[in-house]
Amino acid sequence: MVTVKNHLLKFTQKLYHWNLYRAILATLWLVFPLEFVGVTFHIIYETCFHENGILETAWNLKTNLPGFQDLAYLLKSTNDLTFITVSLLLAFFSAEKLYELHVRQSHEHLAGITSLFIYFLLIVETASSLDLPQIATVASNLLIPILIGLLTGFIYSFIERRQPTKITTSYWATTHLIAIFSFLIVFIGALSFIIYQTQLYPNYLFQQVQNLFQSGKQPTFWRIILATTLGNLGHFLGIINEFTTNMGNHFSSEGANLAYLAVHHSLWKVPYPINLHTLYDSYGALGGNGMLLALGSTILLRVKNQQTRLVARLTFGQLLFDQGEALMFGVPILFNPLFFIPLLLAPFLSMTIGYLAISMHLVPPAAYVIPYATPGILRAFLGTNGNFGALAVSLLCVCVSGLVYYPFVNLLDQFTAQNGDELNV
Repeated sequence: MVTVKNHLLKFTQKLYHWNLYRAILATLWLVFPLEFVGVTFHIIYETCFHENGILETAWNLKTNLPGFQDLAYLLKSTNDLTFITVSLLLAFFSAEKLYELHVRQSHEHLAGITSLFIYFLLIVETASSLDLPQIATVASNLLIPILIGLLTGFIYSFIERRQPTKITTSYWATTHLIAIFSFLIVFIGALSFIIYQTQLYPNYLFQQVQNLFQSGKQPTFWRIILATTLGNLGHFLGIINEFTTNMGNHFSSEGANLAYLAVHHSLWKVPYPINLHTLYDSYGALGGNGMLLALGSTILLRVKNQQTRLVARLTFGQLLFDQGEALMFGVPILFNPLFFIPLLLAPFLSMTIGYLAISMHLVPPAAYVIPYATPGILRAFLGTNGNFGALAVSLLCVCVSGLVYYPFVNLLDQFTAQNGDELNV
């Protein structure tokens, strides 16, 4: 284990010397404040204004709050606009930072503006319609704007470093602009075609994975593990779309369990005790994908670096509502090799604990429908109609996941101690 940790730390240090990776880290840190605001708006909307939100259900806000519909529309629109802006800024800053690291001089933000313009046209073109929610859905995939920004920044820096010194400034400026805009036209067209075509392959792959999971009479533990691991891997790489988000949300077992409950009013003999809801939702995604509630807690208990602790303190309330996106930007966790292993391992162990507890009849499976945006630590408790054993298992999963994250959080602390806040350039 010590050897693995040492190799991982050395690999991260080597990776940091790449301008490409430094540009990504700097971009994530610059965009973190807006992502934090967007996640906060999202939590308010989902808890108070979603038709099945936990606070809306408890207080009947739709009836009791004046102007409920107008407030809901305003908050949802603000939420969508914020996340679209986050994606646009990812394209802008990744191009800017890579250019600055390569050329190390000001360039009037041409690379960032070009990248932002390219990405804006792409999300408008690839959205199924031009309404705000559809554009926001397309913009939720974080990897695409970062790749566009890095490619744009590289091309700008490549041209700049080969600027001829014997040609007059006016001639160079003219040819420079012609080259850039020619590239822009070709680049937009090529990327539009590529993105449109590649959307077909994830959809096909999603259908094949769905067929795999649905084969047989019922979902199995290993099928659920495969689905959730693929989803978490996608989120680690910033690939957030229907394919990764809804990877496992096609099991029909939850409806059968609810139908059984309506007749028998007993959780102990539901037909499908092992499914996505009883394992992943209840025990494997506390704090969001990757058991990030455990990571946030471990950072607050262990990390000495003040910047990392600040991020954890700011986002801890969001983690309670299973919204870990801001933490993934601020630590960062996205594209960070230090957290690749625990991000996949912690949910696996937590679901294993839940599976054993249910299989050994220590706790009933969580089958009751619970309000939307219920804090993750309470999902199993409420889903089992208030079984305190399920709550104890949830707490155990957080503790075990914290132990999984602990050595890797130590690596993060070592890295920042040696290099300062290098992970947040």
